[in-house]
Amino acid sequence: MLLIVHTIITVGWFYSLDQDNSKFVGRMKTNTCYTVMETKAPIGIGVIADEVTRLSSAKGKKHCPIDLRRVTFVREEDQKELVFITNDLSRSAVEIAALYKQRWEIELFFKWIKQNLKIKRFISQNRNGVMIQVLIALISYLLLKLTQLTHLSKQTLYQICLLIGANLMERRDIMELLNPCSVRLIPDKNSVEQVTFWLQDA
Repeated sequence: MLLIVHTIITVGWFYSLDQDNSKFVGRMKTNTCYTVMETKAPIGIGVIADEVTRLSSAKGKKHCPIDLRRVTFVREEDQKELVFITNDLSRSAVEIAALYKQRWEIELFFKWIKQNLKIKRFISQNRNGVMIQVLIALISYLLLKLTQLTHLSKQTLYQICLLIGANLMERRDIMELLNPCSVRLIPDKNSVEQVTFWLQDA
């Protein structure tokens, strides 16, 4: 299990994650006290430091007595220096930075679900009801994304969501719904007969 967090909330929580065999990647606070145990060669574009450390504050020594990786990375687009902390001692420093970068995609994913799939307010207050509502939202998102990919639609997920919602009670082909211009329109028989009758009468 891998967790990506913004910064250290409690060092004890990080220690409990490590004891549960979970890996985490987070931002290291600028005022964090630590001791460098081992210095590794900075390998990879953007990596300027790769160190194995131990928290040296009284609280850190007591609640998180484990080796932690400290990776200093310079972001290419704006040259901002980022310092990551993790208990993953095996991945490369570039991989650690890439894992943290992925957190933004995760945040966008949940933001989209909250905004578009009616999950801002929970129908039920018990744990089982909340879990069911969240799972339904996740399944809905996956079905919408699958529809977008399999039909090569140019519409955004939000547009597809609106289209399906507006036509939920109608029997319509999904290809026609997403790509109306690509479907050959078949003229209605009654309309053709009415036009013919009007021409003959004229």
